[in-house]
Amino acid sequence: MNYEVTIAIPVYNAEKYLHETLMSALTQDYPSIEFLILDDCGTDGSIDMVRQLQHEHPRGGDIHIVSQEFNKGIGAARNRVLKEAKGRYLYFLDADDLILPNTISLMMAQVKEHDAEVVMASYEQIKAFVAEPEKVLFRLPRKVFTEPHSLATYAFHNYGALNANVWNVLMDLDLIRKNDLQFVNTNYWEDMVFKHELVTYVTRAVLMPEITYSYICRKDTLSKFQDRDVIPKDEILCNVATVDTLKYSCKRLRGKPYFSHWLKCVLKTDFYIILYVLERQHRIIPKVTDLELRNFLHSPLSVWSTLRYTGLSCWGYKLLSILPPRLSVGLIKMMGKARH
Repeated sequence: MNYEVTIAIPVYNAEKYLHETLMSALTQDYPSIEFLILDDCGTDGSIDMVRQLQHEHPRGGDIHIVSQEFNKGIGAARNRVLKEAKGRYLYFLDADDLILPNTISLMMAQVKEHDAEVVMASYEQIKAFVAEPEKVLFRLPRKVFTEPHSLATYAFHNYGALNANVWNVLMDLDLIRKNDLQFVNTNYWEDMVFKHELVTYVTRAVLMPEITYSYICRKDTLSKFQDRDVIPKDEILCNVATVDTLKYSCKRLRGKPYFSHWLKCVLKTDFYIILYVLERQHRIIPKVTDLELRNFLHSPLSVWSTLRYTGLSCWGYKLLSILPPRLSVGLIKMMGKARH
């Protein structure tokens, strides 16, 4: 059976929150939805709960479980979803978050009105790990893009204009499959890389200011980097390696009207990783050396190609990547202090 929309929920040891998440998906007022549960081989009762809903819920026949052979991580899980989804459009929902009952109908209305390939809506972040839960709204402006490169130009001219997440984004699966888009097979920033790639292929898109998603930050699901006394160096290096995969697109994107801003966004992300490491050096084991930090900023362009294709917009990052490591890191430290 084909569906208009697939809501995909990758699941790994999410039993504590999964039932509430599933119910928020199953109560959608849009009729044609596949609920695709990606079982990444956890050790709790998450999938037993899903099977119970398959038998008991009125929409249980639209719940499909796809199981990995073994735990492969979130990047591989999302790629399996891209392969297995039966919907015309794909929507990711994390296994511990919630959506409003009209989320899909609101987004599909924009698809039909504008023939959109991608629709992105706004969300609320709920900090559930404090005594009095706090709510912060992340609201997008209302925008409709209908020309080639217009979404990418907007995204890369404004660093952080689009969040790194792939949840709360309705995506045309034909567009994804036609361009063979895949997630990096990693547990680190796979969504950010995918979204950076996706927007470069999109012609028609809509940004919605309506809040349709609750992103719930819980004490036991906070980013590992935020609450540990010791941060393994390998995790830092994995993040950098994930960002580096974006640089493979340099040749494909060179000459695009947004190219210099695209490269600046990628290198700025590397720069912020360096600042993060410098602020937490005493917690990262083993130490990240100055040479390694400087090399985080390596660019796929030579010195002269940087000037030719990006003008001065990326020149500062290029300079930092070729200076002696100690001098480069010293300048980055000074720039970090100036930001504060």
